[in-house]
Amino acid sequence: MKRFILLLWATMVVHYSYGQKNETILSLNSGLFSFRGASAEANSQINLSPDGTTGYTNNPFGARPGLSYGLSFQVQRITKGNFILGVSLGVENLRSKTSITQVNGVTTAGTFQNQASGQTHLSNNFINGFPFIGYRFAVRQLAIDLTGGIDIGYLINSKEQGKAIGQNGEPYSASVDRTLIKSDVRPRLQVSACYGKIGAYVGYSYGLINYRSGWVGGTNECYSELVRFGLMYKIKS
Repeated sequence: MKRFILLLWATMVVHYSYGQKNETILSLNSGLFSFRGASAEANSQINLSPDGTTGYTNNPFGARPGLSYGLSFQVQRITKGNFILGVSLGVENLRSKTSITQVNGVTTAGTFQNQASGQTHLSNNFINGFPFIGYRFAVRQLAIDLTGGIDIGYLINSKEQGKAIGQNGEPYSASVDRTLIKSDVRPRLQVSACYGKIGAYVGYSYGLINYRSGWVGGTNECYSELVRFGLMYKIKS
């Protein structure tokens, strides 16, 4: 019986391995990252600390897309029927943006509001895993892969960096740690096209984790959104 089971297992391995191939891919990633939800805002203000020059952004979760970047390594198997099973692991910096329109401060004479112009970026450093499945379409000499899966991002740190200029030329800044969650989960769809060893891709990820979970007061709903694009190089195919 043991010999029969071993023979059956070996036969299945040979059958399902026939016509398959493995690919390893290195990708340079970029993208446009932003937040959505009731608490995401396109504009905000900087609230100054008592020294009058630095402070924090009232709402750093920007609804405006910021340019992001990263690097990833991908391993995938292409079956005889052109189905794809794979996983990608990488590091990336996802940056949202909000415009600064005002600075709020306190002096010995009282409070003040100063019109200002500037931006705050919320920079989120992630280690990201992406298990996926998909299908390959062959169009002449192009390999077009349509894949879907789940981004599982471990947040290393999150920090806001803001700069603004007041109406009379006064410089203001904001620099605060905003590491409030531990991870993000984002369903992801992606399409890529490769010619030989070189390719490009575009994808969309939709976050499910509320970045303002646990905040007190007001409406606190803020989720990530990311359009990725990048270049791919097949190390092995």
